[in-house]
Amino acid sequence: MSNKDELEKIRSQIDAIDSSILKLVNQRSLLAKETANLKKSNDIYKPEREAKIIRNLISLNEGPLAEKQIISIFNEIISSCRQLEKEIKVSYLGPEGTFSEEAVKEVFGSSVTKSSTVTIEEAISDVSKGNSNYAIVPIENSTEGPINITLDCLYASDLKICGEVEMSIQHNLLAKDLALPKTGLEIHAHEQTLSQCKKWLDDYCPNIERVAVSSNAQAAINSSESDSVIAIAGSTAIEKYNLKLIAEKIQDSKNNTTRFITVSKNDVESSGSDKTSIFITTKNEPGALFNALKPFHEKKINLTHITYRPLKKDNWNYFFFFDFEGHRDDEKVQSLFDELKNLDLDLKVLGSYPKAI
Repeated sequence: MSNKDELEKIRSQIDAIDSSILKLVNQRSLLAKETANLKKSNDIYKPEREAKIIRNLISLNEGPLAEKQIISIFNEIISSCRQLEKEIKVSYLGPEGTFSEEAVKEVFGSSVTKSSTVTIEEAISDVSKGNSNYAIVPIENSTEGPINITLDCLYASDLKICGEVEMSIQHNLLAKDLALPKTGLEIHAHEQTLSQCKKWLDDYCPNIERVAVSSNAQAAINSSESDSVIAIAGSTAIEKYNLKLIAEKIQDSKNNTTRFITVSKNDVESSGSDKTSIFITTKNEPGALFNALKPFHEKKINLTHITYRPLKKDNWNYFFFFDFEGHRDDEKVQSLFDELKNLDLDLKVLGSYPKAI
């Protein structure tokens, strides 16, 4: 058999497989619509169910497709099926081209209605007011720590954390044209990004003024409108805003990762591998924080994150943000909550949700 005949044979097999996949995907979508009719809740997005599906597929995967590719493929299939049940609107820190917009796609896939906001406060407020079903906002960076405005907004709202995703963040230096002027240059980026790239900028651009703007996408917009503005932004901004790449991967830490959370009005059931987030406000007295931490040690509950923020209404008093392993419905976590409630402190449960895959 000639190479041409062999090629045609393989292509015929691929066409047959594609046809089978199409039929199966449509069958799946019909079943998804049936489950929507049986659900007691109007909440179509079920992060615990979707996490179980993806984890199971990863465990069954024998290759050659990599884990990341399996997640991407089935995330889009689930997204398309979900859209047949009900439209979902998600707010995020915009404009288009931010890492927050990429996080929306990572969580919800492409079949979702996105709403760009100017600030994190506005994204969260959209959900509180019912203008959006969900918001995706950054909460923590691996090199710069917590996103304080997100913590403050969560503390002031009644919304729940219902999911998380961890994204590798790679920053690039972009400009409208490679023929840059020799004087009067500015580098625009979000303040967190400027911090994440500080060493690189100190080494290679020590004399160029750095300007903090509302988002990296806004920096890209500014650069597209001015020959004297250099932007730091993700790779999606290159094509979106017709910019040129000056330097890539300029972040100081090559493992630079940002954790994004999904917030909504809904609680999430257990997925079998979960985290819980809480706020604790203690009195300003000796041993108060120690007493709050002691039950975690006694019950062998793993604290994965702890940080603090000042109470705006009371000088030199603070609230503490805890992440720990387990679901609020777990017997061990219920016992923890009982002990914390017996202490002289305020406890606010932000939600339990599947760990990032």
